[in-house]
Amino acid sequence: MLSVSQALEERKESPALVVVTTAFQLALVVLVWLLALVPAAVAALTMFAIKMIRRALGRTPPAGGSTVF
Repeated sequence: MLSVSQALEERKESPALVVVTTAFQLALVVLVWLLALVPAAVAALTMFAIKMIRRALGRTPPAGGSTVF
C-alpha cells in the first residue's frame, strides 16, 4: 500500500485545471464580497443624500434629536 506522501507525489494534476479552478474561486470570493458591500454602500449614500437635501432645504433636525435624518 502506498503511503499518503507517495500517493500525493504520483497524482498528476492538469495545470490548466488548477488555473481555471483558482480563477473560479477568486471570482466567487469577489462576488460574495460585492454582494455584501454594495447594499451597505447604497444605504450609506442614500442616508448621506437625504442629509444633504434636508440641509439644502433648510430643514435641520431639532437639537438633541436624531442625527440620522
